[in-house]
Amino acid sequence: MDSNKNSEHVSLRTQLILAVIPSFISQIIAFYRIKKLVYGIIIEVAIFFIDLIIQVVISWPAGMIISLPITVGIPVYYVRKWTLEFNRTPKGLF
Repeated sequence: MDSNKNSEHVSLRTQLILAVIPSFISQIIAFYRIKKLVYGIIIEVAIFFIDLIIQVVISWPAGMIISLPITVGIPVYYVRKWTLEFNRTPKGLF
């Protein structure tokens, strides 16, 4: 039973590496690994539109400086939070 718990454990370090990469695909993989794919897609779509608005309103260099922390920071926050919760929950047979 303890080995089952270890097999379901998700490495926080790997999750954070996937989340820090400013790529939709790597961040979605991180959400998928902790069974939060739908929430991850919602977050990624919202971030896309926020970044799009920032890029339209503010010219390229300044807009990118503002949007990059949003693009990376929000997914990192939720991936970290949900990975810790995922690893804390007891894993049973069902």
